Amino acid sequence: MLSIRGRFEKGIIRPDQSVPGREGQAVIITFLEETEDWGVEQNTDDWAVLMGLVQQNAVETGVADLAHQHDHYLYHKPKRG
Repeated sequence: MLSIRGRFEKGIIRPDQSVPGREGQAVIITFLEETEDWGVEQNTDDWAVLMGLVQQNAVETGVADLAHQHDHYLYHKPKRG
């Protein structure tokens, strides 16, 4: 699947970049809310945006070794040493 940005102008979708080899291909168009607030400051670098989203969606599980022992908790495999 290929995602590109574009603009909807006078009933026509205009991509912001050239898309060679896709002439006549079916598409699904999703309109983005340009003022959408993701809970992080605008004009920050990508890592800051990512870390803001991680912190915003973090869930406290009470399991201290969840990342290290995920196979144990997900698939009931023996814990690794």
